[in-house]
Amino acid sequence: MSDKITKIRILQIIVVIFLMLFVLDLALIYIEYENYLEKMTVIEHVLSTDKIETSVTEILKGQYRDISKGEDFLEQYGYHLQDGNEIYKSFLIHSSNIIFLSLSCFVIGTGILILLYRKNQKQDLKEIQMLEKMVTDFKKEEFAEDTFSFNRFEHKELERFYMELDSLGSMLQLLHERLRREKEETKSFVTDLSHQLKTPVAALKTSFEILQQGKLTKEEQIEFTQRCRNQLSGIEDLVSALMNISRMEIGMIEIKKTESCFFDTLIQAVNRVYEKALEKDIMIDMDAEEELEELSFAHDSKWLGEAIINVLENAIKYSPESTEIHLRMIKRTTFLRLEIEDQGIGIPKSEYNKVFQRFYRGDSDVVKAEKGSGVGLYLTREIINRHHGTIRVTSGSKGIGAMFIIQLPYI
Repeated sequence: MSDKITKIRILQIIVVIFLMLFVLDLALIYIEYENYLEKMTVIEHVLSTDKIETSVTEILKGQYRDISKGEDFLEQYGYHLQDGNEIYKSFLIHSSNIIFLSLSCFVIGTGILILLYRKNQKQDLKEIQMLEKMVTDFKKEEFAEDTFSFNRFEHKELERFYMELDSLGSMLQLLHERLRREKEETKSFVTDLSHQLKTPVAALKTSFEILQQGKLTKEEQIEFTQRCRNQLSGIEDLVSALMNISRMEIGMIEIKKTESCFFDTLIQAVNRVYEKALEKDIMIDMDAEEELEELSFAHDSKWLGEAIINVLENAIKYSPESTEIHLRMIKRTTFLRLEIEDQGIGIPKSEYNKVFQRFYRGDSDVVKAEKGSGVGLYLTREIINRHHGTIRVTSGSKGIGAMFIIQLPYI
């Protein structure tokens, strides 16, 4: 459609140029003809008078209107105004030259317009082919950066189209990267899940096979039954954690923030793990200034409490009996800092970032001996991230155990 409009415009320009040259030719030929008549009049006036001095003077003064005698004299010799004289032939030659030059200019100008049109047409075709290649690359999921330069586009409409296409390509690239990442994460998730289920399922299978043999004493039956119960309990905890993670990642769990006292949320989390700490004679010590016990800010007390519980349960699980867990609340300018420090086995520095990965449990024999799915800290980090906070781990203040540092904005 655009090419057709361009052709029509070029044709219109050619027609306008032709008409302008035609009018100019008529004007120039008319001037030449008037000039010819002026010369013939001067000659006829000179011939119509007897004295040359008088005729020249009259010519210079513009007083040469009566030229009838001169015309009669020329006719005696066979010369007429528009026939058979060199001055008239000169007028015809000049007129022909004017027409020839005009036609030459018209042909050259038309040729230049056509050449420019062809050149622009080739450039447009080249730019269109570049855009087509860009689309083809997108289809192949190839998203090269800086494919073209804006300076290479002479057609403004194509340049605008390129900008829109480039924006679309950036969006497609982000979607492609997201899908690729999700695919890798799904693959990793399935692999990790298979690994997590393999051990308890194998243990259950072995225990059931031994029980089915019927050759065990009553005490041994009770022992293997308890093992089955423990393995089932572990699978149940894993399924529960996986459900929470899945619900969190697909948005089924919505963080509903309400203005409430954070200290109350912390107390509720401690109460939830108190019995487990009591079984190992572990004391949970809380250190907070009085003003912090009244600090309120928008948070989801249920899910933020779950995040703190996960950290506390890990601290209890991997701490020896008759030790302490210290909770410290520190107020900063724009955020609240919560430190949870235990006197347990600690975490190697090389694993500081890994402990927040899904299903990661570490290589320590002590860790492997304890029940766990490796998703608690992962879920904790997700919950804190959705509160626009951060969590990290370091060694204890005295080089013993581990200290988790949670920072939450309260403004």
